[in-house]
Amino acid sequence: MNNFIKENWFRILLVLFLLFGMFLYFGNNSGTNGSNNKVKKNFLANDISSATKITCTYPQTISALYQENEISHSLNEPEKNPMIFTFSKLDDPKMGSLSFIDATQTITTVPIVKILENEDQFIYVEGDSYFTVHTIYKKTGISTYSKNINFFDTIPSMTSAMGSCVGY
Repeated sequence: MNNFIKENWFRILLVLFLLFGMFLYFGNNSGTNGSNNKVKKNFLANDISSATKITCTYPQTISALYQENEISHSLNEPEKNPMIFTFSKLDDPKMGSLSFIDATQTITTVPIVKILENEDQFIYVEGDSYFTVHTIYKKTGISTYSKNINFFDTIPSMTSAMGSCVGY
């Protein structure tokens, strides 16, 4: 045995080094399935403060789900057909209208309630069996939305996204 170690010390050291490296890599990434996804896209600010209609596009979403005593988070693949939201009746102090086309290519129009408008942003809410908050940042042309759903009263789920907007 002693002779084996003397003859193969380099191979043994190499295997130990590889095992140690794998332990560090997989040990530091536990709970994330070995990945840390980050997506960046360039964007130029677009002031939409004086718009009477605003259309926002969401190319990618982030999701979270609680089920069977686990909370899972995921950065979904980019949408093949991005979600497109058009906000109208922006001048109404309380109600607005939201038309959207989602990944199924279905166009839906729903009423939305304005809960805040100031020089920097609009905030709208919508939903009855779900709850969605839409925030539009006027000076940059950026928007966010977050949809919360509770499936079967036991499985809370959320989807959130940030998109870019144009005003007209």
